[in-house]
Amino acid sequence: MKGSVLKSFALVVVALSVTLVATPVRTTAGREMKALENVPRFLNKIEQAGFSWQEGAFLYVDPIKETCEGRYPTAMGNNPWPSAYFQLQMPNSEDAGYPLPIAAQWQMEQDEAIVIIGQTPPAVRYFSIQTWAQLGPATDPSPPPLGTRTLIGSAFGDTTNNLTIHTTGKNPFSRLIVYIIVANRETESRVRAAARAAGYPDAIINVETLSPVIAPLGIGPGGSILVTLQRNAVPSDQAEFERYVRRSIPGDPLYDPPYRAFRLSPVEELAADPFPVPTLRVRGTGHSEMDLLPALKSLRQAILAKEAERDPALPAKELGIRFWQDPMPTANGQLEFIDEPWAGLQRGEYSYLGSRDTNYFQTYPYFKLRSDVDEYVIVYGVNHHTTGKATYESFSVYVEPTFGTGREIGLGTVSDPHFDEAGPPGDSARKYLQPGDPYYEYADRLFAWKVARHCAPEDLPYCLEVGNPTDINGVPYNDNCNPQINLDIEPNDPRPSWATDVFVVFRGYMEPATAVSPDSNELVWDQAIYFGPYLP
Repeated sequence: MKGSVLKSFALVVVALSVTLVATPVRTTAGREMKALENVPRFLNKIEQAGFSWQEGAFLYVDPIKETCEGRYPTAMGNNPWPSAYFQLQMPNSEDAGYPLPIAAQWQMEQDEAIVIIGQTPPAVRYFSIQTWAQLGPATDPSPPPLGTRTLIGSAFGDTTNNLTIHTTGKNPFSRLIVYIIVANRETESRVRAAARAAGYPDAIINVETLSPVIAPLGIGPGGSILVTLQRNAVPSDQAEFERYVRRSIPGDPLYDPPYRAFRLSPVEELAADPFPVPTLRVRGTGHSEMDLLPALKSLRQAILAKEAERDPALPAKELGIRFWQDPMPTANGQLEFIDEPWAGLQRGEYSYLGSRDTNYFQTYPYFKLRSDVDEYVIVYGVNHHTTGKATYESFSVYVEPTFGTGREIGLGTVSDPHFDEAGPPGDSARKYLQPGDPYYEYADRLFAWKVARHCAPEDLPYCLEVGNPTDINGVPYNDNCNPQINLDIEPNDPRPSWATDVFVVFRGYMEPATAVSPDSNELVWDQAIYFGPYLP
């Protein structure tokens, strides 16, 4: 992401129809009611512990919709529905007189805490909650409220995800949690004690610590600007998951948030007692997928041969694969990487709100997918879920601008539960890898998909048709997108457009043995081949 775009992002005003005031506990059934019915008691205990409180919210946000409708200038590589993101919205101290322009941004004094209470999502392959320092302190406090700030985009540590979260029961889904975001040891001790006194057991209390080594805290020009998100992916029951998400959309008939969120501020300032930088989870097990490399090479040959039979005159270009990065070097000449945020932090680079829970592999150079040109991409690789190296794997398609007006709007995603949904494991790879191939027996651990503007009947079901995805209500994003997403614009066309070029990102989320992303050296990397006339 270009620095200018990110600076614009920091200044955009998001007008969300959410009133951030204390609200009554809603009468709902099941585990969630048991969590929220204790909230008044918790707030009473918090006041007894010497804290005041403000209520915020933890609600669904659609980054593609926000971008298309002009509230965000960039979607930052997030995916369209059915990927789902929740964001913390927290009012800043009224006494500080330092409101922030974006609802998803917040600040915190070193002795304050944020507490989120409620219910985790229904069964999904992956969910996590995490806080990032989006922007550092202002070096020039004018103009308010942001001034001149350094882009950071680094997490304070690892996520709290469905393999690590503290809750009760046999699994972490639809369970009660108390989530405390805190930087001061004394504050953490008092808030935890208040939660226990209100009836919340230690078994459901989760603590995310914010070390000032990663980013200075405070409300006002001297404090960093923070972002907290919950990511959710690959539900077991799509209808049940959609109901859960709709409960967090203001104005939706099902609106009845499963979470409540609060800022807790000590009435009397507490002495600084910061947490250290947290210990990170260790990647890798020493066991690799390399025994499958010959099978992947055989699949490559089979793809090239079959596509050549379809049209011998159509050129083919094998795309490179790299760690996802900004294509333009930063001022210090370095490229920006997002999978090692603390390395970027040390070099003064924006780490893009990346997570250590996943690998980010990107195709390059960018290519085109025009509606009136015979061009497409075949993506293929090892199914990291079937090898046990990932909780889930996906490939996603994004647009990349040539005019610098914005970037990385998601056009579509396919996750590994759908790689072979029309047949047995490896069915998509067997479209190319035939029984006579010496590596045919390994097809159940491989996949191969076509990505195109238009999928022909013979391409289905293993073809992702990209162009204009729809939101949670089934409305095409482009219906309200200004400027329009247009993949058909030529490089010298003066008309405004979000993008002309396309790229693919492969993600492998959370190795089950480590609860963090796989070691990239232990993976056989995904691959892609472009077929068509556009060969940059």
